[in-house]
Amino acid sequence: MITVTAIETGKARMKTAQRTGRDGRGGIGRKIDIFRDPDWVDPLPIFCFLIDHPEGRFLVDTGDTWRNSVPGYLPRWNPFFTKEVVIKVAPGEEIGPRLQALGLDPARDIAAVILTHFHHDHTGGLDHFPHNRIVASRESYDASRGFKGSLAGCLPQRWPIWLKPELVEMDGPAVGPFPGSHPITRDGRIFMVPTPGHANGHVSVVVRAEDVTYFLAGDATYDDANLRAEKADGVTFDPALSVRTLRAIKAFAAGEPTVVLPAHDPDGPRRLASKEAF
Repeated sequence: MITVTAIETGKARMKTAQRTGRDGRGGIGRKIDIFRDPDWVDPLPIFCFLIDHPEGRFLVDTGDTWRNSVPGYLPRWNPFFTKEVVIKVAPGEEIGPRLQALGLDPARDIAAVILTHFHHDHTGGLDHFPHNRIVASRESYDASRGFKGSLAGCLPQRWPIWLKPELVEMDGPAVGPFPGSHPITRDGRIFMVPTPGHANGHVSVVVRAEDVTYFLAGDATYDDANLRAEKADGVTFDPALSVRTLRAIKAFAAGEPTVVLPAHDPDGPRRLASKEAF
């Protein structure tokens, strides 16, 4: 039997212009809109997803870290980190303690950690997985390193020094509207698909359980409403590409009963518990 569990690792606050970009605005214009926006959305959860599969337990994303609260952890030269997003994670809310509360040793009981992308609120918990297989898109990893990555919402200078992820391409067969894929399990029931837009090389993780399919969307969309309305976020540098990704997710969900689970959607756990298909 295959199951998916949502694990919350703290809260994130963002501007309304980050959650939903303004129609007709390009990538740069959307960033300007975020800085000009006086309005904030209510704190949103930061979810990781634990997959129980006959071949092992797999974790999608690692959430963020309490160290965001430490002066100097976030680079002051990038005002987006310090002024446009607020991350609040207590030490006990990190993914390591959360897994331990479920009776799991994060360093030993997770077959693989799969990263949808390398933004800091998805990689902040990597320190808990020094002995684990870590799988990521090569394109995402390459785009997230160095100054360019830091400018785009990543913190490569804070990654563990031992981090050497297994970098993969979407070189597997097409799946529905997605031009490629990459298998995670031997039985092919967990696999990655390309969902670019929010970040270069962004991927989502598909889990085909016995009675329903789970689409772990990372930040391809922030919530169900934006997906339905095909509204790209304010982070994307290519709004048209983001919209194409949203349409691909909708087309996929139209082909099989699919529960879509973004990383910051407060309504996600309810849909997960009731197996509410998109």
